[in-house]
Amino acid sequence: MKLLALLSLLFVFCSTTTSCNIASVITYVASPDPSKEAVFVLPNVATVVFVDDRKNVMHPTRLRRVVAERITKDLLEKDILTTMISPRDILRVSSSSDRYGEPVPMDQLGKSVDASVLIYVEISGFSLTSDGQTAKPVANCSVKVIDVRNRQRLFPLEGISYPVRAVVTNIAPSRLAGSGEVRKLSEELAENLGDEVAKLFYEHTTGRLGENLKRQ
Repeated sequence: MKLLALLSLLFVFCSTTTSCNIASVITYVASPDPSKEAVFVLPNVATVVFVDDRKNVMHPTRLRRVVAERITKDLLEKDILTTMISPRDILRVSSSSDRYGEPVPMDQLGKSVDASVLIYVEISGFSLTSDGQTAKPVANCSVKVIDVRNRQRLFPLEGISYPVRAVVTNIAPSRLAGSGEVRKLSEELAENLGDEVAKLFYEHTTGRLGENLKRQ
């Protein structure tokens, strides 16, 4: 269906243009979308996602769960993992410990929900605008994968955590007008961040230049 639509647009364009290399464009349209390999292959064991926001940049705090649940959903739907533990469980354990001002070590957090592997996502930035007026949603985080049982890092093996960035593009001006639209945009940015983190762990298409131009 997508191919037919693109070919129809091509026909209309070429019928109104004096020079059109149809063969080249058809080759481009018919070729497979570019793809990117997984950065790390997760072991297929019981896994939980924990989203941490020590800097308190993500508001409201429930967006942490939105990010974690999107990662969990994607990895299950893509058959990357067979068993994943609900992010709600580990967030509940973390919240209980934080009340006493004693953050729980990552391996202990994982063990508390019977996970073998913990995907640790630390939020470093979450903003809908850079100047208070213009919508420019950007979220940043860093990712680590921890072997809970052996108390060691699986990914990345050395250095700092793996950085991930997400955005929401082509935004209509009305998206920042009213609390309801702001809430929806915040959730969309959180979903996009979860999507970008999940993509670290499976091969995925990256899209083509000029796609996704529709205003949201």
